[in-house]
Amino acid sequence: MANKGEWSEPYVAIRILGEKRLYIADNSGNKNINEWMNVIELIRRETSERIVKYNYSVDDTIINIYINDDISVSVEAVKFLEMADKLAEEIQNGNSPSFNVTSDIQAFLEEIEIKHIKAQSINKSDIFLTLRDPRCSIVRENIGFSIKSEFGKDPTLFNTAKASATVYEISNMDDALMNEINNIVDNKGNVAVSKRCDKLIEQGCELLFVGFPVAQRARCAAFAENLDLIDPRLAIVIERLLWNHFFNHTSCVNITDVIEAIIEENPCGLTRPEIKYPYMIKSFLYASYCGMTASTVWDGRSQVNGGLIKVNSSGEVLAYYALESDSFKTYLYNNCYLEFPSTGENHGNYAKVYKENDKYYFRLNFQIRYI
Repeated sequence: MANKGEWSEPYVAIRILGEKRLYIADNSGNKNINEWMNVIELIRRETSERIVKYNYSVDDTIINIYINDDISVSVEAVKFLEMADKLAEEIQNGNSPSFNVTSDIQAFLEEIEIKHIKAQSINKSDIFLTLRDPRCSIVRENIGFSIKSEFGKDPTLFNTAKASATVYEISNMDDALMNEINNIVDNKGNVAVSKRCDKLIEQGCELLFVGFPVAQRARCAAFAENLDLIDPRLAIVIERLLWNHFFNHTSCVNITDVIEAIIEENPCGLTRPEIKYPYMIKSFLYASYCGMTASTVWDGRSQVNGGLIKVNSSGEVLAYYALESDSFKTYLYNNCYLEFPSTGENHGNYAKVYKENDKYYFRLNFQIRYI
């Protein structure tokens, strides 16, 4: 049993091996039929003890499969394409959160030594490829790619955490009002975040942004440190994104749209805001893809040496090179959106007024997904 996103991992391997090439997406996320890399070898690190390698015979008609460098089996390449088509159809038609594929696909996966649906992720890479550029015959060896799928739920780029919450100090607050606000819920009993924000303003409370929480393991405000490394003004931008959504009730969530509002507002007082704010956010999105999180201090080094492979809703497999970062950053900028997760403990109990050392505080939080 697996969900659509998990089934997408073996699907990508089968599709790439069957097509023998990996097409490169353009800035709009569409297939560029004139740009691809020829596949020489594919590697799935199923576990730390089980590494499965696939490469081609001299005439490309047979795929040889190795387990930890020992030959296991050889399978006709044409069979990979046939099974990729069948698996795509079954994933698309899956109508439950988790499901099994048919017995013929299960048998094929066993035949080609896929024992684990989800491979072990190494530095955010789910699959490794050795590729040849047909334009110049340059070979790039063992390039890592993460796999994101449109078959299932939109994948997360930046995961929410306790440490990613914006923290506000509240004035004109007392215990009675704190309790009143913390009891505002919707008709399902869930925290009504926007209504709580409205109540704070209605009661004449003033909120001062004071930063981000201390990350427990890092023993410092890791998210603030990471944002400062990317751009010292990013903390202000992140705060304004959340303020605009919850307090000003802006309904847009697409990154391009929310940044347009920031450009107009220009909270940092920048010259050429139409250039600098998008550049700033592109850098943040790219850093998130490369391994930056809110809870661990980041040194600016990428954990990815290849890029992203995306399966679109029709089953097409396309690559985005993180190393060709301008194009990849533009893709992220155009295809990501803000999401606001539950208000539970793992997300810092945001939208709850709390008291520390006789001062009152309030938090907001977010995450970012690919469209």
